[in-house]
Amino acid sequence: MTVRKPRRTAPVLAVASVVLLGACGPKYDEATTEPVSSPAPTSVAERGKSPSELAAKIRFEIKEHAEGMIGGPNLGLALQCGELSGSMMKCSATFKDQTVQIDARVYDYSPGKTFDTYKQDITAKARFLVRDQVHREFHESIMAFQNGGPLGADDVLRCDKMPEVTTVRLGVDDEWVDTGIRCYHYGGTLTTTKHLKVMSKDIGFHD
Repeated sequence: MTVRKPRRTAPVLAVASVVLLGACGPKYDEATTEPVSSPAPTSVAERGKSPSELAAKIRFEIKEHAEGMIGGPNLGLALQCGELSGSMMKCSATFKDQTVQIDARVYDYSPGKTFDTYKQDITAKARFLVRDQVHREFHESIMAFQNGGPLGADDVLRCDKMPEVTTVRLGVDDEWVDTGIRCYHYGGTLTTTKHLKVMSKDIGFHD
């Protein structure tokens, strides 16, 4: 009579489980990323009222455009503009030692007794990219994905390390431009990677 030895399957299954769990772990590098915590409340500077004189109004709207790049009005934002020459005004916006040029072209201008009417195109070849704003919007985007619910104990948010403020060159027609920066959401079982892309006034996180 031949006695068969029991098959040793348990260790194999255990090894397979370890390999599977290891494959589901974080895929971000802690040496090249930094944690994204819940953003602290910010005190926003007042934007003020738009002036009535045309050149001053154009400067005001160019500054609003620059404010959109940094997340809203900020006392640290400085704007220097030339005169409204013909239909063009050229300005330099500076924020924390970084500068971008923003131009405005005015057309279909019609002076009126009560107010002037006109159209304008505001363009920039580069934009500010602020680390705090990136972290804030990434955190808010994950919260929105979870229907506004708080992050769980296993949720970890991280983004690639970046300067406090830098500039990013924009596309010709202000299409989405990939910054090369990645943000990561580790939910305890797998890591979702998001590509940070920007437009002139918007930032977004894309698969």
